[in-house]
Amino acid sequence: MSPSSLQIKVNSLKRLIKEESLYQQEVAEQQHFVNQMKSNNADEYELKKQIQVLEESQRMVPEVSEKIKKHKQALIEYVENYKGDEDLSAAKELISAEV
Repeated sequence: MSPSSLQIKVNSLKRLIKEESLYQQEVAEQQHFVNQMKSNNADEYELKKQIQVLEESQRMVPEVSEKIKKHKQALIEYVENYKGDEDLSAAKELISAEV
């Protein structure tokens, strides 16, 4: 049995929330790594590359946050108009969760 539209929307939103968390964790770890490299007077080229990695990760957080907002709004609208008999508890839990 293939997943329903509701399951797809719920799982998509869960994946994006997890992705955002991982990017935030990556930013923190990369920032710490860059700071260590600076304090250890690391090679300038290597430091520059690691700063680029940090900046890219930092750019991804707001992008994923925006996707979460859009997916959450789509899920809200879907649930409001839903006429089926599937359990909506997972969807409602995601909707009410602070992201």
